[in-house]
Amino acid sequence: MEGLTKAAWLMACALVSTAHAQGDAHWYAQVDNDVAFHTDRWYTSGVRIARAHKFDEGKYAEFGILQEAYTPDPYRVAPGTIDRPYAARLLFTAARHDFMPGLYRTLELDAGVRGPGAQGEQATSFVHRLVPAPDFDWSRQLPNEVDVQAIAVQTHDFKFAGSDRARWAVHYGAVLGNQVTFLHAGAEIRTGGARAAQQLRFAATPPIPMDTGKGWNAFAGASARWVLRNELLSVNANAIGPPIERKDGVWRIAGGVEWSASWGALTFTLLQDSREFETQHSPHRFGSLGLRLDFL
Repeated sequence: MEGLTKAAWLMACALVSTAHAQGDAHWYAQVDNDVAFHTDRWYTSGVRIARAHKFDEGKYAEFGILQEAYTPDPYRVAPGTIDRPYAARLLFTAARHDFMPGLYRTLELDAGVRGPGAQGEQATSFVHRLVPAPDFDWSRQLPNEVDVQAIAVQTHDFKFAGSDRARWAVHYGAVLGNQVTFLHAGAEIRTGGARAAQQLRFAATPPIPMDTGKGWNAFAGASARWVLRNELLSVNANAIGPPIERKDGVWRIAGGVEWSASWGALTFTLLQDSREFETQHSPHRFGSLGLRLDFL
């Protein structure tokens, strides 16, 4: 765990040292949390910090860090019940983004750790100092394992006839990893602002702005994914209880607003996922806050 922490700091320092060496750079951060719906369960936290820089016309390289935390529903954990286990992931991410007329393609490679080394317990404990929450017992979290994945996604972008700002897009792609593997497809509509919603692409998606769209923008969309592997649902959160049974098909709806200006952009999104396992008692809702800075 200490080694991973040092590696994270070294990567952050390396990113900072190159911040002024390249033009057309965009720092961005994305924070997912279900505190927006006053819950603390399932996919409860996600943080991505990354920097994308333009290295050729229409081409961007990106490097960043991603941490995710998953917990059972603290109000429903009891002997004999079934819920997802405690789990966390810490990944170093590298991606290439290609922008072509009407087409946006991302290829991403992530590597890190799933388990206590991802520091999910420490991250959630820090947040709970600021936001009151029930006690969590991370003693049965999934053990340390190498976590690697390759991601490919493509977005086809279209303009509505007679409008310079309104657009619609379709996304499709795959996440292939030793922890999580799924295929997905979806669509969205938006007015100006960023080129696509990360939450519907399931990949690193820097909010690189279009030529138009300063001021307020809005977007909404939906996606479906077909899950082939999910080791984050490999055991029951309860030592005494039947195995967990995941669902193969999961859908997502998302909608949000964005303020875009000369300094960058601020985005707020609300999302809902359908049930990921058979005994999940309700769909999962969470919020996502994104910040892009163009002057660093």
